[in-house]
Amino acid sequence: MEIEEELPSLTLGQYLEQGRRRTGLSLRQLADASGVNVSAVNRLLKDEVDSPAAEHLQSIANVLELDTADVFGFIGVTPPKGLPGITPYLRAKHKLRGETLNKAAQEIQNIIDKYDGIPPDN
Repeated sequence: MEIEEELPSLTLGQYLEQGRRRTGLSLRQLADASGVNVSAVNRLLKDEVDSPAAEHLQSIANVLELDTADVFGFIGVTPPKGLPGITPYLRAKHKLRGETLNKAAQEIQNIIDKYDGIPPDN
């Protein structure tokens, strides 16, 4: 999404606030949609947080349809390129742990191995 001003002239809070205004969300709506406490969102938008949590920034950026790489750039973090592996994805997205995580990851890997190298149907 394009933002009206250039990134270097903005603070993180200003960038997020500009995104919030562009989407027309209230502070409460942004907090509810992102799952971040309203006071934490307010403090972020006012540049009152020295070390914001990456998961908060990612959630807010997603709701505001902002590029997470741009948002993370404000705090000096360069997100890795590419997708996560199967195991970290299942752990984060589906909260799997222990033997359940291992079994699920193995099953998915078996499917990938079975179809690896086969051209997709068009």
